[in-house]
Amino acid sequence: MALNHIRLKNKIKAALEAEQTEEVDHNASLDRISDRIAQAIIEEIKQLQINYTGGLIAPSGGGTVTGNLNSVTIT
Repeated sequence: MALNHIRLKNKIKAALEAEQTEEVDHNASLDRISDRIAQAIIEEIKQLQINYTGGLIAPSGGGTVTGNLNSVTIT
């Protein structure tokens, strides 16, 4: 699954909206907002898929894989 701009935007917006009424502890509010934004970004990154179709060579007897990632797409 690709990164979803709208989904990430909505999560960030929700994090900000949830803290708009905070009037007492601004540092705690900032910490909660930062935490929710970081979590939203991590969740989006975890949705990425890397599709590898060729370019690396593994020796038949085992050992180090060599070559170049020629055919990789990230969606």
